[in-house]
Amino acid sequence: MKIKIRSFGRLMASLGNEMVVELDFDSKIGDLLSLLRRKTEAVQKEALSRFDRTEPELTVLLNGRNIQALRGLETPLKDGDLVVLLPAFHGG
Repeated sequence: MKIKIRSFGRLMASLGNEMVVELDFDSKIGDLLSLLRRKTEAVQKEALSRFDRTEPELTVLLNGRNIQALRGLETPLKDGDLVVLLPAFHGG
């Protein structure tokens, strides 16, 4: 299945603004993030797995919904889904 990914902030330098990846039909968000981790060092394991904090390092949206409101990293994907990766912004 094909999943469209849009990335922002510091992730754009390594992933680009938009890309399409192919995954197995039983894949979940965690599988997608593992694939992206293997593709680039900019997507660090800590940044993709800190969903138990009140301020995660990365917000992941699936078709406009935060995966924290779904099943987190176990959220299933389906063909044609849009995943948006929003790294935390720091500064002032």
